[in-house]
Amino acid sequence: MLRQSGPRKLRSIIESYALKCMKGRMSKNEICLILNWRNIVGAEIAECTKPRKISYAQNINTGVLHLTVANGSKALEIQHMISLIIERITIFFGYKAVYSIKIKQESVDYFTIQDNLST
Repeated sequence: MLRQSGPRKLRSIIESYALKCMKGRMSKNEICLILNWRNIVGAEIAECTKPRKISYAQNINTGVLHLTVANGSKALEIQHMISLIIERITIFFGYKAVYSIKIKQESVDYFTIQDNLST
C-alpha cells in the first residue's frame, strides 16, 4: 500500500528530524519539551527560562527537569511557579513526565550566546 503524501506541518517535520539526529543522546520527551517550551509554559516564563535535560531514575518514566533561569529574581519567581510548570508539562504530555524541577541560574549573556549559536 502506498503512503499518503501531502503537506505536513513544519513542526512535525522538525520534530521527526530532531528525533533521528539526537537518538541516543536525548529522549523523545526532552526533544518535545525543548521544541514546544514556549507553548507549554507560556511566553512570560519561556522568556527567562530554558529547559536543559530531564534526568530519569532507573525503571521510572518520570524525571527531574533541569531548568536554566536568566537571573536571581526570576529564579525566585520560577521557584514559586514550579507546581504550575509541572502541571502544564503534565497536561502537554498527558502523563506526569516530570515530578520535580531543579533550577540553575545563568547570566543573561549565556542566553544570548546560546541563541546566537543556534541560529
